Amino acid sequence: MPIPFRRVHARILTLLALVTVLLTGAFTPTAHAVTPIYAGPGWKALTKDGIYSLSPDPYTIVFANTTARSKLAKYFKTPAIQVTRTVGVPITVTTTIDTTPAGTCPTYHRIVVHYTHQPLGQRGMSSAWPCYHTGNGSAWGGHLYMDSEYWEQPAWFSTNPTINEAWRKDISTHELGHMLGLDHPNTDVDRDGRVEAQECVKGTSGLKPIMCSPNRGLKVPAGTGTRVPVAYNAMAAGMFTGDFDLRGLRQMLANYTLRQG
Repeated sequence: MPIPFRRVHARILTLLALVTVLLTGAFTPTAHAVTPIYAGPGWKALTKDGIYSLSPDPYTIVFANTTARSKLAKYFKTPAIQVTRTVGVPITVTTTIDTTPAGTCPTYHRIVVHYTHQPLGQRGMSSAWPCYHTGNGSAWGGHLYMDSEYWEQPAWFSTNPTINEAWRKDISTHELGHMLGLDHPNTDVDRDGRVEAQECVKGTSGLKPIMCSPNRGLKVPAGTGTRVPVAYNAMAAGMFTGDFDLRGLRQMLANYTLRQG
């Protein structure tokens, strides 16, 4: 039986240009692991919400209504292909409408995407409500709520349309990461005894995980429609990072088998 849990995050922003290898996932899970691993540099499993592994069985992305489908389908295609090809877990973005009510877990391995104005009653906040398999602790699927404000206001993130689109892509992929069992990997990088917002490890190119909270580890602009220059990565917007996020997903997949033993 599946059980639902809620995960919440703030808005995300992409980074400056990245090295291609970091995005294609030329990395593997921890070599020769004989026991499950639930955290590593730049990634963390959503164990506090009951998710310890990622099933190898196919997942499908469906939509709560036709509006959600028309507005959001394209934002999940790139990360779905990325996980399918580089992690080995098939994810398909479908045209299916699924009316499973909020608070109820959908059919096995369905991720229901919603297009909702302020789903948490707060400006600019999207959320994920993942379910987990009570038998093996794997990611079941669940409900993913995108805040429609990002599209309702053309300059929600920036007056630059390219930056706007980069934010939209990254935030969609971030929430999908929660649905697949990834938590925020923030850690005490500066060793001051506190784990703070935006505090995450960086790769050799300066890249932080897309799951870093909030805003992929970048500071939020002063307000909507800001003209302040903002860092973003148009080439890799909406993609999991190879050295952090994808490595975590691969280990989560390995955990599925390791936990069966």
